[in-house]
Amino acid sequence: MVDPRNTTRDAYLIAAIPTQYTTSEIVQLFARGYDRYLVDGEPDPETVLSDVERFVTGAFEPAQRERTLERSFVDRPATLVLLATIGTICVMEHFRFENTPVRRNQVIHHIRELFANNLLSLIREYDDPTLYQDIAEVLYGKPPSEDGPHPGRVCTDVTTMSQSSTDGFDDEFKEDTLYIEIPMAAASRACLTRTTDEATSAEETGEIRTQLANNSLYIPIEDFETDYQEYAETGFSSLRSVQEDELGEDERSWLTANETAISDRIERAIRGGHYEKLWQNWDQGQRLVRLLRSAISASPNIQVGEFHTSKELYDALEAYDPETNGEEAQLRQLSNHRSVAKTLANNESHQSITIERSGRVNTYQIAHSSSGARPIEVDDLEDLFELPCLAALDERLQEEKPVRKDLFNIVRMVMWLPQYQDASLEETIDDLQNLFSRWPWHDPEITEYQIKYEARRGERGIGPEGTTPLPMNCDNDDMQRYCIGQDQCPYSIYGSLPFPDDMYDQLDGNDDWF
Repeated sequence: MVDPRNTTRDAYLIAAIPTQYTTSEIVQLFARGYDRYLVDGEPDPETVLSDVERFVTGAFEPAQRERTLERSFVDRPATLVLLATIGTICVMEHFRFENTPVRRNQVIHHIRELFANNLLSLIREYDDPTLYQDIAEVLYGKPPSEDGPHPGRVCTDVTTMSQSSTDGFDDEFKEDTLYIEIPMAAASRACLTRTTDEATSAEETGEIRTQLANNSLYIPIEDFETDYQEYAETGFSSLRSVQEDELGEDERSWLTANETAISDRIERAIRGGHYEKLWQNWDQGQRLVRLLRSAISASPNIQVGEFHTSKELYDALEAYDPETNGEEAQLRQLSNHRSVAKTLANNESHQSITIERSGRVNTYQIAHSSSGARPIEVDDLEDLFELPCLAALDERLQEEKPVRKDLFNIVRMVMWLPQYQDASLEETIDDLQNLFSRWPWHDPEITEYQIKYEARRGERGIGPEGTTPLPMNCDNDDMQRYCIGQDQCPYSIYGSLPFPDDMYDQLDGNDDWF
C-alpha cells in the first residue's frame, strides 16, 4: 500500500509510473499537491491558478521545455502533477479548442513535454537508485508468460561498470557511465536500445547500444532516460484522465472565468498567425475552407472572395454534390445556416475566413486560395526545392549525411503528388533515385530500401492499411530546423504543394501515426 500524500518517495513513485496505480492513489497524489496551497488550513485557489498559468505559459516556450531537463521548473512531483493536469484542463476548456481532438492540441503536447522533462529532472535530483529500478520494471519487463510474471526483479542494479567486468562491452565503453542492469532471464526486447539518427545502412534500425556482460543486459542511462521520457508523456494521460473526473463543473467554470494568462498566450499566437503553436499536424479550418470553396465555385449564385450570409453559404452547401467521403461527413455536420455560422466563427482565426459584423446580419468571406500560401507547380521533382525549408535542407545535405526523417519526408511528399498517385513503385523509385543523386552521399541501394520501407508502412499497420504516410507539415518540430519563420514565408507545405484532397481528408481521421 502506498501513501503518496504523506510519503515523499511514494509521491515520486506514482508521479513517475502512474499507469501502475489506482485512481484513489492518484487522487491522494493530487491531495498532496493541494496541501502545499493551504493557508491557515484553507484552500488558496487563486495561488493554484497563478502557478497553473505560469506552468502552461512556460510550456509554450521551447527554451523552457528544454531547459527544464537540466533544472526543474516545478520543484516537487505532486505539485508538478497538479499544475500540469489542471493546466491541461484549462486548455481543453478554452473555446478555441472546442472542436479540437486532444491529439491535435499542440498546447497539450507542449504541456506533456514540459511535464516529462520536469519529472525526469526531479527524478535525477532525488537520486534514488531504487526509484530507477521501479521505473525499469515498467519499461523493460517481459509481459507475463504462461508461467506467470518473472519472479525476480527486472532491474537488479543501477551501476557503473569496472573495466574488469566489461570484457564483452564495445570500444565506446566508459567507466563513469551509469547502466541499468537487467538479468537476461527478465529482459524484454525493449531492453535493446539502438542508435537511430542516421541512415547509414540498409538496415531498418541502428546499431544496438545495450551491452551484454555477466549474463545481464546493461542499458546506458541516457537511453533509459529517453525511454522514460516517452513513457512519461504517454503516462501523463492517466493523470489527466483522473483529474478530468475529479474536477466538477463548478471548478471548471471557475477556472475558465478566472484564468487570463493562458488565454492571452493563445490569442497572441493567433494574432501572430502562429497556428503551429496551437494545433498539431492539423491546419485548423483548412478542410472547412476547401469544402466551402468547392461549394461556392459550384454555385451559380455566389462567388469565392465575396461576402455572403450564412444562409447563402448553407444553400450552396446543400446543393453541392460531395466528391469524397470526407466532404460528405463534413456536410452532415453543417445541417443548417446556424451551424455554418457557428463553425465559421469557431474557425475565424484561419487566414482565408473573414467575418463582417458591421451590418444587421453577419456576412462571411472565403478568400481565394491565392490569398493564402503561394502555390507551387511540381512538374519536376526539383521544383520541391522552391520551398525555402527544402532549399535549406538541400544545402545541408550537400555537406552532411542525412537524418532518416528528412529523407522519409521527401519520399512521402513525392508519393502524395498527383502524378505519383497511380504510378508504379518502380517509377517512383527511379524518379527519387534521380532526385537523391544530387547529394554526394547518395547510395542507390539505401535509397531503394527507404522508399520501399515507406511504401510498406500502411501494410505493416502503421497508419490506415494501404495508405501512404503523410508528409510533415510546417509545424512539425523536425521541419522547424529548416524553417525560415512561418510569419516570413509565403509558402506552406500543405498549402503550396498540389496534394490531392484524399490526403487532407486523412488529417482529421487518424491518430499521430505520421
